[in-house]
Amino acid sequence: MKPLSQTSSRMSLSQLAALRLGLSRSLALGAVAGLAAAPMLLVGLAGTAGAGEPVPAAITADAPADESVLVRFHNPDGELSPTDEDFLRDGTQAIDLPASVSVVDYIILGENDDNLNDTIEEYGKEQAPEIIAADDNKFAPGHLIIAVGLDPSRMGTYCGDDVCNELGIYEDGRLDGILDEMEEPLQQGNWAAGMLAGAQAAADPTVKREGGEVNGTAVAVIASSVVAAGGAATAAGVIYSQKKKARTARERFGHVSANYGRVAQDLQAIDIRAHSLSSPLADTELRSQWEDVKGRFLSLHQQMDSLEGLDSRSPDKEFRKKAKEITSAHETVTQMETAEENIELLAKMEHGDPAVRQRELSSLHEDLLEAEVRAEDGALAQRLRELDQKVLNLRSELQAPDFMGRYSDLLKDAQILFKAVQDKMYTDLKRSTEHEVPRLYNQGWHPGFGYNNYVPFAMIYSWHQADHQAAQAAQSSSSSANTSFSSGFAGGGGSRGF
Repeated sequence: MKPLSQTSSRMSLSQLAALRLGLSRSLALGAVAGLAAAPMLLVGLAGTAGAGEPVPAAITADAPADESVLVRFHNPDGELSPTDEDFLRDGTQAIDLPASVSVVDYIILGENDDNLNDTIEEYGKEQAPEIIAADDNKFAPGHLIIAVGLDPSRMGTYCGDDVCNELGIYEDGRLDGILDEMEEPLQQGNWAAGMLAGAQAAADPTVKREGGEVNGTAVAVIASSVVAAGGAATAAGVIYSQKKKARTARERFGHVSANYGRVAQDLQAIDIRAHSLSSPLADTELRSQWEDVKGRFLSLHQQMDSLEGLDSRSPDKEFRKKAKEITSAHETVTQMETAEENIELLAKMEHGDPAVRQRELSSLHEDLLEAEVRAEDGALAQRLRELDQKVLNLRSELQAPDFMGRYSDLLKDAQILFKAVQDKMYTDLKRSTEHEVPRLYNQGWHPGFGYNNYVPFAMIYSWHQADHQAAQAAQSSSSSANTSFSSGFAGGGGSRGF
């Protein structure tokens, strides 16, 4: 970040009190409540790898002391961190698995076929032959395989015939019930938790989908088994979570301590800069966004007062205790810093910075080309081409005195055409209401975002892709698992989307 003023200092919280008083007098704004981020539940286990047999770099395996169950990780794309593997390893050893299970394989792949079954078969035959039986037509005896594919989002549970029979995989609702247990944590992006939930559910014969719902008793058993795991594994998870929470709060507090004073000292200059913006892009909505973040920053002193006495030497328990206040303060300070950068960006564009103007026009040009490809309408595509020519013309006149007015008009026209393409894209798809255009104080904002409801086409297309995937996941999650293999492979188990 290149601030408007280079004054920079690390100030104590007591020194900031006097500064805040001056700010309140120089900038008359009502206090706006700070945004408090919901505390994040982090679950992890610290541990060390046990003895394992030599395996390829993308595959690791560890056995418990009694060598009864081998836990093997197939993680070629690095989607699982070492901490994730520790969590899965320790959690798996706490499961009361049937005697037939000698190996639990956790497979996670960054890319996969729509039918995950085919991908797992192919992966086994090419990369992990130990999971394939000698007849090359089934999964190897003794193996329980929990698999996740990330593109597209798919999950599966597979097993050798002996394991499948003992787990009751072929019983009505059994496989669906196991996958249902994996679904929620996977949808939240917690790959390790989702995979462990699959292993836990596979080990519990009461986990079944009955009448479209997972057996309630089974859910209770799964939940209680996590608590019952108690012992060292659960304790280690709690300790890790607490340390992570304290470390995060400490890092955020350090950022606030180092940057709050600098931004506070520069706030009047930033405010003047914001009010000096004069192009059509500095509309009422943009000014409202600036007043929002500025007001929240001014009211931050209430949260800062609650952090009085906290410093880098304070114990972890103090940081955990005040984590919520620290998170809120950190969010406000970082948003204020981002707003400062974006105000400077728009000011540069208004004042003729050729690099900024060139970059923004090139981005619009690329958006128009992409929209033309997606238009599927001859007349609409032609209008997009004509507008793109105007963009290219303006790109050759970066110092034109009416540049900002012409650029604003281009965004207005683009907004109309992009919306027309968007409407066609959503003809048979429900549009999510959760998508939002980045604001002045958000990362990813660019001059013109939100102006006259303008949304760049790249963002519209990403929203469409997300909505399409969500619709597919919703459809597949309500259906039964797919147990077929395109090749005729007869392995037990199956998969579906999440």
